[in-house]
Amino acid sequence: MLRRILTLVLTLLLLLGACALGEETNDKLTHYLLLGEDGYADEISSDARTDTIVIVTFDEKYNRVIMTSVLRDCQINNLKGNPTKINLLYKTYGLDGVIECLERELDIDIEGAVLVNFENVKPVIDALGGVDIEIDAEEAAAIRKILLNDDPNLPQGPGMTHMTGRIALAYMRIRYSTGGDFGRTERQRKVVSQLVDKCRNLSLFELVDVYNAVSEGMQISLSPMQILSAISKGYSMITHDADFTQYYIPQDGTFYYDSLNGSSVLNVRWSTNKTRFHDMLNNP
Repeated sequence: MLRRILTLVLTLLLLLGACALGEETNDKLTHYLLLGEDGYADEISSDARTDTIVIVTFDEKYNRVIMTSVLRDCQINNLKGNPTKINLLYKTYGLDGVIECLERELDIDIEGAVLVNFENVKPVIDALGGVDIEIDAEEAAAIRKILLNDDPNLPQGPGMTHMTGRIALAYMRIRYSTGGDFGRTERQRKVVSQLVDKCRNLSLFELVDVYNAVSEGMQISLSPMQILSAISKGYSMITHDADFTQYYIPQDGTFYYDSLNGSSVLNVRWSTNKTRFHDMLNNP
């Protein structure tokens, strides 16, 4: 009997080992967190909501830059274990608190975070020549409404639209349209993807100049050496034709609409999203 049990245990261990060997884990990933304040002030505010939450991943194994939007209405447990909206974490716990909660739920290590005041991004968009994005009639109308019909570059209707920094920022700020916050985060990724793509044609020194131009409107939890490392790594990847991959959390079918303290939230199954997120990271 004992021999039979030992044989069974050994067989199970071998099977588990074979499964582990069959799982391909990508160990060449570096994660950063990009947060955006969606106010109209010129400076970073310590009590602002971070309505833009993007995990930027440099994947050196598969030569891709992955931008993962985390929707602002996701419900998440704060550092005390109490449920809250994810866009409220920064106000109470700062950058490190947002990082710790996302690391816990997604089982990743985040190198550091950058909090951006988007008002300071407008001149950078203009300096890079603007962006060209296909918009629909609803988006065109929303941009005109946000800017109070007061801009010579306003889109007059649907189609491919060249956007200055002011127009692009209004486009990213559209809240009430088809797709809700899922559509809003997709618009943000489109603009950021184009900006990163434009950096392919810059020298490393020019890229540092872009960073210096926008850094005054940032709060950063990275050391100077980490910042230089991130810029150098990102520059190396985009100049070697890295692909841009877009992803979002929560994935379809992994949440339901709920209410928390009188506010609408997405009640997220974080364990399922963690599994799907790692599946994406480990497969090209």
